[in-house]
Amino acid sequence: MSRNTTAPPAAAPAPTRANTTMPTTTPPRRKRLLPVKDLARDWPSGRLEEAPILLASLLVALSQLASWVIELIGRLIFLIFQLGASLVAISARKISGERLRGRGADILGWSLVIILLTGTLTGLGYTHRVSLTRWFQTTIPHRAIPYTPPPSTCSQPRLVCANPTELIDGQPSISATKILSVLQSFHSPTATADFANALYDLGIKYGINPAYALGFFAQESSCGTQGLAVTTLSLGNIRYTVSSSPVTYTAFQGFRQYHSWQDGAQDWYWVMRTYYLNQGVRDIFDVTPIYAPSTDNNDPARYAQNVYQFVLEWSGS
Repeated sequence: MSRNTTAPPAAAPAPTRANTTMPTTTPPRRKRLLPVKDLARDWPSGRLEEAPILLASLLVALSQLASWVIELIGRLIFLIFQLGASLVAISARKISGERLRGRGADILGWSLVIILLTGTLTGLGYTHRVSLTRWFQTTIPHRAIPYTPPPSTCSQPRLVCANPTELIDGQPSISATKILSVLQSFHSPTATADFANALYDLGIKYGINPAYALGFFAQESSCGTQGLAVTTLSLGNIRYTVSSSPVTYTAFQGFRQYHSWQDGAQDWYWVMRTYYLNQGVRDIFDVTPIYAPSTDNNDPARYAQNVYQFVLEWSGS
């Protein structure tokens, strides 16, 4: 079945996707509000002209300033309320008990109004920041931070190196032979030794357990046999955005379309490394709320559970 995908936060926020063919899974996260390190100086040269880059940087700065101003107003209102309460307490000693009780209802009412107003303004500031971050992640090209994977712990090439965990990065918990076996069980068009070896080798290159790449592939399109992936050759149904991906792709109905299945696999690894792992999002249950958000009619928690279950079933062989 097909699904929608939208590229992460960074600390980074990332492409995400939309509807999935199989049950879905969730959990969100957001650490930094604006990925400052991804401003113009980190954008790939030649992708954007200087003027648009400067304009985008100015827009990001102004938007961040606006969100801070909203929060500041909320804090000032709360501070005024605190000062007013102190003055009321001081003056209460000079007022008769009956008069004080008469004013009590007014004070309580105004207190509730101020508290609600403060909460609303603070919430608006947070929402503004989240919206800005999502816009930034899905609009501005991202460059992969140079990554050097740790040495492989496998005794022999393309074998199982580690036990599976909920972290998508790490050593392979699946062998290249098992990858090929799984692809064959799905009657996948990618069921060749070359693709199975490439999927394993790309996992080593990007420091990602290839069992998760295969799990996303199975969850999204039953390993390329269903939905949009049949046409786009996409491992994870990633939405089309401008990026500095190491592979070339075009747009097809709002998604990335590749020249080969191997290009689609490499771009999925690059997206995971750039938009998720480099932004501190490693747990599968933290990845799916961004990758397959509920706003795109997904169930992120179910999605993550399905992928994780695949990884566990395929381990050790």
